[in-house]
Amino acid sequence: MRGLTDNRRFIIAFGLLLIITLGYIDRVNMSVAAPHIIDQFDLSTGQFGLITSVFNWAYIVFLVPVGMMADRWGARLILPISIIVWSLGAGLTGGALGLTMLVIARLLLGAGESSVYPVGNLVVREWAPSKERGIFTGMLNAGALVGPAVGAVIAAYLIAAWGWRASFFILGAAGILVGIVWSIVYTTPEKSRWLTNTERQFILENRDSPITPDGAAKLSVVALLRMRTIWGLMITQGCAVYTNYLFLSFLPLYLTTEKGLKDVGSGWVTGITYGIAAVGSVGIAYISDRAVKNTDVLSGSRRKIVSLTLLLGLPLLALPWVGNFALVVILISWILLVITAAITLNFALAGDLTTDKSSGGRVFALVTFGGNLFGLLAPIITGYLVDWTSGYTAPFLVAGVLLLIGSFTSRYLSNRPLQRSEVAA
Repeated sequence: MRGLTDNRRFIIAFGLLLIITLGYIDRVNMSVAAPHIIDQFDLSTGQFGLITSVFNWAYIVFLVPVGMMADRWGARLILPISIIVWSLGAGLTGGALGLTMLVIARLLLGAGESSVYPVGNLVVREWAPSKERGIFTGMLNAGALVGPAVGAVIAAYLIAAWGWRASFFILGAAGILVGIVWSIVYTTPEKSRWLTNTERQFILENRDSPITPDGAAKLSVVALLRMRTIWGLMITQGCAVYTNYLFLSFLPLYLTTEKGLKDVGSGWVTGITYGIAAVGSVGIAYISDRAVKNTDVLSGSRRKIVSLTLLLGLPLLALPWVGNFALVVILISWILLVITAAITLNFALAGDLTTDKSSGGRVFALVTFGGNLFGLLAPIITGYLVDWTSGYTAPFLVAGVLLLIGSFTSRYLSNRPLQRSEVAA
C-alpha cells in the first residue's frame, strides 16, 4: 500500500476542481444577477435566455481549435491564457452600459471557457492512472457544481452589498490571479519535481489503457467524425448538458419567480442544491472506477452507468407539481447530482475509448462541442417556453425527453474504441 506521499497526483485533481469551480462561479453570477440585469436592460425572460446563450456561441466555435492547440502546446500554456480571457469577459459584464457591450462580454467569457473541458480532460489523461480516471474526471466536473454552490452564495451577498456590477468586477479579478498561478506551477508528470519517483513511475505505467489495440494512431477531426462512437459520446453529452444548462441559467430565477425567494434566499438554496450534488456526483464517479474492470475499459463498459444516471434524472418531470419546499430542494439536488455524474462519466468513457493520447484534445473537444451545442439551445428554448406558457412544465418536459434519448444513445453507440479500424467498420 502506497503512503500518503504517493498520492500527490491528486493535487492536480484539486487544481482542476478549482479552475472549473471558478469558471462556473462566473457563469452562475449571470443567473443570480438575472432579475437586476432584466430590469437594467428591460428584457423579457426569453430575451435574457438569448443573451445568456451568447456565451455558448463563442464556446462552441472555439472548442475544436482549442482542443487542437492543447494537443500541440499543452495545458500549461493554453489553460492560463483561457482563464485570463474569460475573467476579462466577466469583468466587462459588470461594466456593460448597453446590450452590445453585454454581448461582447458574454462572447469573451465563452471563448475563454471553451478550453476548460478539452484541456482539463487532457490533463486527466496525462495525470490519472486508468483505474482512477473516473475520480479525477469526477473532481474536474464537480467544479460545475461547486462553482454554482459557492458562486451563487458569494454573488448574492456581493450583489446585496455592492450591486450586481461589483460582483462581476471582483470575481473577474480573482480569475486573473488563478490563471497566473496555474501557468507558474503546472507541468506534466514527466517533468514534475514534486512527485516521488515511485509515484511518477506508477502514473506513467498505468495511465494508458491496459489493452492497446493494434493500429492505434493519431486521428484527425474528420476521421473521428466518421466513427459512430464519437457521435454517441457527443449526443449523450448534449442530452445531459441541456438539463445542466437549464438549471445553471434559470435556477435562481425559477426560485425567485416560482417560489418567491429573493437574492440571498435564492442564492443559498441554489448553493445548497449544487453543494449536495457535487459531493454525490464525485461519489458515483468513484464507484464507477471500482465497477469497471481493466479488461472492460476499451469495450466501453462505463457507458452502462452513464445510461443509468441519465434515466435517474427523469424525476425532474415531477418538479412543477411538487409544492413542499423541502422536497423541491431534495429533488433539484438529486437531479443535479445524477446529471453531473452522467456528464462526468461520459467524459471518463471518452478517455477510456481514446486509444492514442495525442488525439485526446480533439476527442474531448468534440464531446464538449456536442454538449454545448445542446447547451446553447437550453437557455433560449427555456426562456421563450416560459414566456409562452407562463411556467416551467414545458421546459422540464423537453429536458426529460432528451434524457431518454441520451440514455439510449450511450447504451448502444458508445461501445467501440476510437481507432482507425472503426472508420472502416
